[in-house]
Amino acid sequence: MAREAGAEGQAAAQVAGDLAQQARVLIDREQEAARIAEQQVERVKQLNEKWEAILRDLDERMNTLVEVAYLFNQGEAAYRAGSYEKAVEYLSRAAELDQKNPRVRYRLGRSLTNLGKDDEAAGQFQHALELGLPADAGERGLALLYRYSQPDLALSHAETAVSRDEQSPYNWNCLGLVRRDSGDFSGSKDAHVRAAQLDQEMVTTPFYLALLAARSQAFAHAGDRSTEAMGRLAVEERRGRIKPLWAALVRWADDVLRGAYADADEYAVILQRSCTSQRRAREICDHMDFLLRSLGREEYHDRYVASIERAWLRNDA
Repeated sequence: MAREAGAEGQAAAQVAGDLAQQARVLIDREQEAARIAEQQVERVKQLNEKWEAILRDLDERMNTLVEVAYLFNQGEAAYRAGSYEKAVEYLSRAAELDQKNPRVRYRLGRSLTNLGKDDEAAGQFQHALELGLPADAGERGLALLYRYSQPDLALSHAETAVSRDEQSPYNWNCLGLVRRDSGDFSGSKDAHVRAAQLDQEMVTTPFYLALLAARSQAFAHAGDRSTEAMGRLAVEERRGRIKPLWAALVRWADDVLRGAYADADEYAVILQRSCTSQRRAREICDHMDFLLRSLGREEYHDRYVASIERAWLRNDA
């Protein structure tokens, strides 16, 4: 009996030991499961924090983009209205918010150009090119910037703009203007004709060609080109794609070509009133003076051009 009891005790002890071992295994498994669960909870927490940061950043960037778009549109509106100081204010704020936006910097450069701040404008154009602005746009901006101060450099930039995009009428018109400034009237006409072939809606192209035709004494052709410009003008005004200043200049030139001087007087007043910068005054006066000299009507200079020159160009070097 004693032996049997001892054997049963050993068996019970063995069973108890086995059960204890199994219990330890189960406890270890539960602890490992708990540890894994804690790790998973921590990972989920980290992922949530990461996504919250991403969403916050995205929200901030979206808000920034919306504000940049608003400032750019306000700058564009100010630019078209001739309020270049206001345009610079809006566009500078947009550039601060979105420092890698080449479009904003290009328009800022154009606004600074019209204010005569050449060094600042050049810096904006160069920065815009570094940020990926289409090369022809940057070169065209630089050509217009240096048009009066460094004509040889302006011509180089205008030619480069055309070489970078030969399908842009804006590039060809820019080249035509710079060539006309240098006295290359044949080359100027060729450039504007190319622009006319590429675009049948721009008002300025037939206007430029009308002035050149008048200089060649091809007055009937000049009248036809001016009529073409006038026909396009109403459409572009409805679309809001031409500035009032340039619209008044096109109408003034058409009246002068037809000898309607009383009507031209009205647009000369509008031109003087609408001009808002020395740079714009220089451009307007150059076109007006070029047409009057081409027509042999220099005596009308005082009637039309002198008032703008007195207001804006008395100190122009």
